Amino acid sequence: EKSTKEIKEKLKGVKDIIPRMATMVAVLKNNIPYYFWCGFYFAEDDKLVIGPYQGTTACANIGYEGVCGTSVKKEHTIIVPDVHKFPGHIVCDPVSKSEIAVPLIDKEERIIGCLDVDSAEFNSFDHIDKEHLEKLMLLLLEEG
Repeated sequence: EKSTKEIKEKLKGVKDIIPRMATMVAVLKNNIPYYFWCGFYFAEDDKLVIGPYQGTTACANIGYEGVCGTSVKKEHTIIVPDVHKFPGHIVCDPVSKSEIAVPLIDKEERIIGCLDVDSAEFNSFDHIDKEHLEKLMLLLLEEG
């Protein structure tokens, strides 16, 4: 996929995770038209805290009850075709209609946080997005 190739090229020589995250979300947001919002949340003890992102202003701190929190707690990707039907959904932008959250787990099985992508359309995400984004999380954690 075009965005994966571009991300790999842009991450060469970039060692630190924050600039790697920032680069990744910029490429994804700019290459995939239905990615309305794309960013990372870091897992802390009692909340998720915003990391690098592209899109409208995000919630700076969110609880573990929303899509991202559920993805982090369950340690697997969650695809939500209609966010209005997801129990505990946290509304950061009312334009968001569907969402995918992919946990970021390091080699020692520690949860770092998650990648969150929102779309302004319903049913935007499928197994192809899931597989692509999960591979990108592995790429993100590789050495630059």
